[in-house]
Amino acid sequence: MTMANTRDEDIISKEEVALYDRQIRLWGVEAQTRLRKASICVVGVNTATLEMCKNLVLAGLGGIGLCDPRPIGECDLETQYYFGTEDVGKRKDVVLAERLALLNPLVHIEAASIDGLQWVDKYDLVVAVGNVDGLPAMREINATCRDAGKQFIGADAFGLFGYIFADCLDAHEYVEEVKGADEGDTSRQVLRASYKSLDQSCAASLNITNLKRSLRKYPPLVFICQALALQGDKRVLGETELSDIINQSIQGRGIPDGMVDEALIGVATSWGTEFVPCASVVGGTLAQEVLKVVTGKDMPVNNWFVYDAIGGDGIQCTI
Repeated sequence: MTMANTRDEDIISKEEVALYDRQIRLWGVEAQTRLRKASICVVGVNTATLEMCKNLVLAGLGGIGLCDPRPIGECDLETQYYFGTEDVGKRKDVVLAERLALLNPLVHIEAASIDGLQWVDKYDLVVAVGNVDGLPAMREINATCRDAGKQFIGADAFGLFGYIFADCLDAHEYVEEVKGADEGDTSRQVLRASYKSLDQSCAASLNITNLKRSLRKYPPLVFICQALALQGDKRVLGETELSDIINQSIQGRGIPDGMVDEALIGVATSWGTEFVPCASVVGGTLAQEVLKVVTGKDMPVNNWFVYDAIGGDGIQCTI
């Protein structure tokens, strides 16, 4: 862990064993030790951020650096449940760090800056939640992480939809438990997976020829989420403008005309809003993916997860 930490990183205390007993039984002392030594930077504070951070703090992550200098507005009080009327006008990252610290004093939490060239070196993983005005866009943060050899996750939730994108670099190593022939017999297998950057994934040619067969493998929502992730713009966009952005994003990639039209209508009515139940699902899933990355237990999503609250569908796909 590279953030300030007063604990002995290699020894789990009796206090921690008692506090984290259930999850230690689930994934073992080795994974818990990796978790308590890890630090992440979270860029962007919204409802999905709150849900993710809450889960990670309660799980015993070593440290979290929060970066979102925007002031809390009255509209944030409707969905971002850690903020109160007394917080209006204060920085989002500062207030959230204070609230999260109350959940688990063993986790180091601070408001962070991503200025300069070396900020990313302080962290094991960077998570960008949405695109924040005044801060580098998601694709820029991903590129910075790639250059520094750091893993990256991008995510957002808007209205009834959301997505998670993971870039764990070219050779992410993880452990899976494999069931043996006999009941209760399992073995640990070390595996590796290769990931693409956000730019690489969003430019990948798919050459879809059979639309019906492709709908489950490549849900239309994923192409909309790709375009929004690259857009770097949180303005409330109309259906026509959204359609132009998305059609430009998928042009020349072998994606059939009209494939995203139906999904686009739903997204257009949700873009620029937050729906707490949907954001909570995305944020909770995001926390699980972060845990997979930092503990090295099980493979993180490779590389897209999209969630449609209308149908209750969460679908993973690789692009």
